[in-house]
Amino acid sequence: MTASSVHPRIVDWADRETGMEKRGILDGKVSLVACGGYGREAVESAVGRACELLGGVEGMVGDARSVFIKSNAVFAALPDSGIVTNPEVVRAVVMEFQKVAEHVTIGDSPGGPFNKAMLKRVYERTGLEDVARDTGAELAFDTRTVDLSFPGGEVIKRLKLCRAMIEAECLVSVAKFKSHRFMNVTGPIKNLYGTVPGTTKLAYHSRFDGEREFADLVVDIHLAAEPDFHVLDAVDVIDGDGSRRGSVRKMGVIAAGANAFALESLVLRLAGLEPSDSKPLQAAIRRGLCPGGADWFEILGDSEDALRFGGFRLPSENLFSEHTLAKISGRMSRYFAATPYPLPGVCTMCAKCVDICPRGAISLGSRAAEVDLRRCIRCFCCDELCESKAISVRRPLLGRIFKG
Repeated sequence: MTASSVHPRIVDWADRETGMEKRGILDGKVSLVACGGYGREAVESAVGRACELLGGVEGMVGDARSVFIKSNAVFAALPDSGIVTNPEVVRAVVMEFQKVAEHVTIGDSPGGPFNKAMLKRVYERTGLEDVARDTGAELAFDTRTVDLSFPGGEVIKRLKLCRAMIEAECLVSVAKFKSHRFMNVTGPIKNLYGTVPGTTKLAYHSRFDGEREFADLVVDIHLAAEPDFHVLDAVDVIDGDGSRRGSVRKMGVIAAGANAFALESLVLRLAGLEPSDSKPLQAAIRRGLCPGGADWFEILGDSEDALRFGGFRLPSENLFSEHTLAKISGRMSRYFAATPYPLPGVCTMCAKCVDICPRGAISLGSRAAEVDLRRCIRCFCCDELCESKAISVRRPLLGRIFKG
């Protein structure tokens, strides 16, 4: 694929409705299945039923001989952290698609350097290495990228994406539902941001540093990647100040569908949230990619009422537009906006936050990393990717008063 080529699965964007139908966006059917824990038999049963309710994986694969299973393995977190897609869910999805596909590959592009050493560490820690060994699926170590022309993009017309995922005959996303400091929540829509190679993610964060711009970027990437099917791990979820400082809670849900917008709408409703509580979904609604009402998609499977999960807490910093406060004139923002604060005594001085900060706002001090608040864009990538949980969030007095 050349730098000027258009991805073969991208449709003629001039025919918008036809394009939406081909990408499954008009297929509003989602399956909902109760799953009380990560025991292997329970997960295999739930994932199998979620797929069968939608007609089985045969129709999702079509003529494709190979399938790429894109997990959420944003960094080297353990399976019980709630941060990454649980490997038992990935295993069950792999086994479903191995019934009809000749070759199944598992992988992701974690934050930070996109190289084989980083991938090996992430796959080992997240349990994906065990899944591959037990099922015979291949782990993705292909670090090649492709420059993709995407004329239908709202905020970006050319993207750098991971070649192995984008050129897959069938791309299946296995997302995790959790709170997110910048986008409020992350789930089926944002999971495809993982098709962006590691350090390019940081460049995009820097370029699209507002909530609305970044949400539009997430939707653009989702559409460009053109996933064929989605499975959502919402058995255990993270709420509150996630994902590093949030709380793991039992939601007990496996859900699936071809339409990520419908799937995200469903899980938000189960969590007692509104469509506007997901910045990417809000962007999709604004752009006419899906309705904003409550009844535009069909739910197959278990009772929605029985699986409602009340009291899901959004990140405290995003109860109002954090980034809007941060963009109040530079001199005033420091009096209002929450900011990352590396904790002396907890910070190990590993310098990972220095490497991953999209604005180069972090340096190593004498006792801990230090943040230049004049350059910080409050994306909280440092907090999300810090394995030592050494990044706290501080709000100045006026910000606490304003928030109430």
